Amino acid sequence: MSSQVGAINSVNALISRVFVQPKGDLADRLNSRITVVILAVSSGLLLSSHFIGDPITCWTPAQFTKQWADFVNQYCFVHGTYFVPLDEQLSFDEGERRKDTIQYYQWVPYVFALQAFLFYIPRFVWKALISYSGYDLAAAVKYVDRFWSSIRDQDSTFKSRLAVFEGRPSVYIWDGIRLARKKRSKNMALFYTLSTVWQAINAWIQFYILTKLLDSPLYSAWGPSILGDLIQGNDWQTTGHFPRVVHCDFNTRRPASVQLDTVLCVLTLNIYYEKLFIFLWFWLVFVAIVSTINSMRWIYHLCNTSKAQKTIRNYLATAPVKSPISDEQFFDALGPDGLFIMDQMALNLGDIPASYLTISMRNICQDFIEVSDDYIDDERAPFVKTIKQK
Repeated sequence: MSSQVGAINSVNALISRVFVQPKGDLADRLNSRITVVILAVSSGLLLSSHFIGDPITCWTPAQFTKQWADFVNQYCFVHGTYFVPLDEQLSFDEGERRKDTIQYYQWVPYVFALQAFLFYIPRFVWKALISYSGYDLAAAVKYVDRFWSSIRDQDSTFKSRLAVFEGRPSVYIWDGIRLARKKRSKNMALFYTLSTVWQAINAWIQFYILTKLLDSPLYSAWGPSILGDLIQGNDWQTTGHFPRVVHCDFNTRRPASVQLDTVLCVLTLNIYYEKLFIFLWFWLVFVAIVSTINSMRWIYHLCNTSKAQKTIRNYLATAPVKSPISDEQFFDALGPDGLFIMDQMALNLGDIPASYLTISMRNICQDFIEVSDDYIDDERAPFVKTIKQK
């Protein structure tokens, strides 16, 4: 009981941690947010059903006392059951009857909890790698997001908002880029690309785990097959998938004898498992395909920055005043990692705040162009220069 309650608390902690992360791109949201929440909530609800209510109810002989009946329920739940259509005769061979034992229902909540953690691990590793690079991208996204939330409802002109952005968020981003370069940060885009590749591989592995959990002897692609059976009216009584009524064998010991008894059991959980597993089968296929396409896209962007530059050019084109800094000079000042940071800002914040941030950063770009190695080595230089301007 205490271990199950502890598992539920861990699931709740994971959910709360997930929602404070930056949104990321579509594949990142599908993997590290939506899928984690779906699996964690499913795990918590199903795990609670194991000790609240009766996950399995067996029809025991009349001579069994309540203690015996409770024991049989617990034994059959832990030991496993098997399915034989009610219109077929049970084989006298115990091994024949139990060749396809149903045991997945004991492990489903724990497998879902494990999968939720595995889907979150690429995001965790990405955060560790970006911290190693010297730039706290998550904190930067949150900072700009909070700043934008504080001023977006104010009655201000475009130029006045740009001036406000120039005073705080733009300085913050430039200072972060320069301090990260002091640590020789050059691999943020590479780290993110590796995390997307990991997400794609992990999604396909999780899909394989889900498929092997049921290990259907009839279907290789059991998701569409079971859905097709349901549409055609072939329910569990015919196919044996997610059966509601199963059999269970157990031994009763008496002095000088051991008697094998067989009881019928009702697996209420399979009513929910059937719908949940069909949904997850299609969902994980969708997530795996999107993650694979996304990883290929980021691999291409790692080798070719033209898309990120095009996005930033579109933002710069909305500037009310022509800047003395050309687009090429701005891209050179940003560098590959700065370009990646601006791309992430656009992904997480949206076009409007990203355009304000991009234009304001170009407006003050000249003040932050590094002119000498001595200036780069001075950690306080960006902050001192900002103070003098004020």
